[in-house]
Amino acid sequence: MNNFHGVVNSLYLQKAAEIFLPIKQLTYERMHIIPGATLLDVGCGPGIDVNALSKLTGGAGEVIGIDHDHAMLKNAAQFCESNLRNNKFEFIHGTANELPFKNHYFDACRSERLFMHLKYPERALFEMHRVTKQGGIVVVADTDWSSLSIDTEHPETEQILSNYRITQVLNNGYSGRNLYRLFRQTGFSNIAVEVMPICLTDYNLFNFLSMQQSVEDQALASQSIQESTLKHWRENLKQFADNNCFYCCVNIVVVSGEKSC
Repeated sequence: MNNFHGVVNSLYLQKAAEIFLPIKQLTYERMHIIPGATLLDVGCGPGIDVNALSKLTGGAGEVIGIDHDHAMLKNAAQFCESNLRNNKFEFIHGTANELPFKNHYFDACRSERLFMHLKYPERALFEMHRVTKQGGIVVVADTDWSSLSIDTEHPETEQILSNYRITQVLNNGYSGRNLYRLFRQTGFSNIAVEVMPICLTDYNLFNFLSMQQSVEDQALASQSIQESTLKHWRENLKQFADNNCFYCCVNIVVVSGEKSC
């Protein structure tokens, strides 16, 4: 999903940041961060969370971000270097399924909206468990795409596109609702589950955040949906948007657990 049919401007970027900020802050709180802590952000992306976590650990702490995208890591390093002066941080190239760290190294680990892209999420969670100290906390936040609900006069089309996203576009489309089970199976204790709904009434913002039109294009190209069906679907949502009555909602699931052994 790499294209958005619309204008990606500063307004939508700001709105996206505002939407996800409470989720990010919740993951930080569940990590039980203390000054001097050693933390890991798996799938760190542009370094936003490494920057925030480093400020919470203070000058004596250490925050490491790991990602598989070299270009993203370069941008993350530049971002943090310009924002952090006296804090220790590092960015490492690697994959979630094979974390290049020794056992029991981190006080806490987190990952946000990464598991949906992983073919083997259970391996990633095992690795996060492995590198966390006994008594440390692991927090994972991910989208429950099966909860996506869009107000439409064509619910059957909504279902076709939702199923296509979950089963064909994403490697792990049911990631959000699977997290609790994965935490149990991995051996965490004191597991907590929290659900944060994201409700949108801006059609373009929805497309920007979800890459919905890219999903639709891929479904059409694969002949999973007929062109006429997709045309009616888009016209209906556009009409709702023009009348200021577009609505959709999806849940973000945040699961935290303690490594007890």
